Amino acid sequence: MMNYEQQIQQISDYIQFHLDEKLDIEAIYQLSGFSKFHFHRIFSAYTGVSVTRFIVLCRFKRASYQLAFHLQMNILEIAIDAGFESHEAFTRAFKKLTGQTPSEFRSAPHWQNWHHKLHYNLPRRNTMMNVDIIQRKSEKIAYLTHQGHPQKVLETANHFMIWRKETGLSPIKSSHTYGIPYSDPLEDPENFRFDIAGSITQDLPNFTHEIAQGEIPAGRYAKLTHIGSHNELNECIYYLYRQWLNEYQEEAADFPVFFQYHNFIHEVPEHELMTDILLLLK
Repeated sequence: MMNYEQQIQQISDYIQFHLDEKLDIEAIYQLSGFSKFHFHRIFSAYTGVSVTRFIVLCRFKRASYQLAFHLQMNILEIAIDAGFESHEAFTRAFKKLTGQTPSEFRSAPHWQNWHHKLHYNLPRRNTMMNVDIIQRKSEKIAYLTHQGHPQKVLETANHFMIWRKETGLSPIKSSHTYGIPYSDPLEDPENFRFDIAGSITQDLPNFTHEIAQGEIPAGRYAKLTHIGSHNELNECIYYLYRQWLNEYQEEAADFPVFFQYHNFIHEVPEHELMTDILLLLK
């Protein structure tokens, strides 16, 4: 029996791997293995958008991250990457979709509106949640606190990335990068606290740009590695709390569950993101 969810996941992976190419809808339909009478309806049922719309949103999503995080790329380069032949055509299409021109978005992205406009669903991957128990040493971190709606976290992340690049105190390529949520983002979104952090090897000389110094404590940790969209991270956390702790008779210690990011959405397609979920144990 065909696993529809797995097939849709494979199609979405294929599309994201081939965004630089001219994607042929007929070829995608043949790849899916679905009947041509049902393919488009099945795809829309799982993702919430048509295949054509999905391709457009994936390209604009990548372009958005390039605008916000790859400042060395000029807008024409990004436009060509997104399949446009001119700066002007890309600007018109980008503004129509997001409400901002590429230049406006690069200067001050409205991330909350962006999340709403570029929304689609991805089927959850049927992967085993393998949890390891590891020992970690204490680690100094510099962090910037985000306080507010989860959809605005990328604004804070961008500020923290700029600080890292300007100061060199927590180099992105050679330091660890963490996200530390202090509550469930669905519980009280407007008061959500999330710290964006990077490891440091020495104390900060001064606290500028609202950057503070902290520490991730040493101890035994449950570690679950997730491959795929960050939208699925909450499910991993729920698994640890609902099932794993009880099954293995472990108890969570007094420190938030947190994420270690091994790559970033502006570097790899969404389905290739690698994130460790770490929970301190008593």
